[in-house]
Amino acid sequence: MDSFTDHLLTETDYLSQRDNINPYTIEDGKVFDKKGKYLFDLEDFEKYEHLLYDRVTKCFISAGSMFCGFLHERRIIKTIVDEVAYELALDKVMKKGETRFLWAVHKRLMNEVILKDSDFMFDFEKATLSAIQKIMKKGDPLMISLYIKDWYPSGKGHLTFGSGYREDLNGKLLGFKLKDPFGKLLTNYKDHDGDNSFIPLPDFKKAINGPSKAPCHIGFLQEKK
Repeated sequence: MDSFTDHLLTETDYLSQRDNINPYTIEDGKVFDKKGKYLFDLEDFEKYEHLLYDRVTKCFISAGSMFCGFLHERRIIKTIVDEVAYELALDKVMKKGETRFLWAVHKRLMNEVILKDSDFMFDFEKATLSAIQKIMKKGDPLMISLYIKDWYPSGKGHLTFGSGYREDLNGKLLGFKLKDPFGKLLTNYKDHDGDNSFIPLPDFKKAINGPSKAPCHIGFLQEKK
């Protein structure tokens, strides 16, 4: 018998950023990126297909799409928003000088496009353990950024999708479950399957404690006032 209980808040599909393919177009037998830069000839697609993938920097795209999966699961939105659709929509709402790493851009996409005709809105704030617990106890998953340098030295900020939490038999919080698009944090990301991976509370507290100049944040759903 398990000495703990896992509370999973969503069954939305897990997405890996390692599978993310960049948007591209084909014209006159040539392949171009989304900005129109020539990449390679279509006849060489199999040879150069790897150039279309961005396996490291698209955690925001995968996590955002998983958040949309939760919205669809709750019937808040009617359409599945996959990673390519999410990135293309994000590009359209981005202003000059902005990047996909800015929370404000994702908030704009959610509220002006994805959640526009719903009774809900998306917001974000600095990550705290109490805020995460409050949202999850309400029954909602949420987007959670981590500072992963201690586990993955070449990394810094990283976005995940918080899918649940674990309690002991007395209701004491033991840690959190994440759909981590890069894999399992505690294996230093050597294990690439981050679906509902468990992070014990001490490690989780450390991971959300980012540097003061670049603090970790959470992104969550709330009803419109």
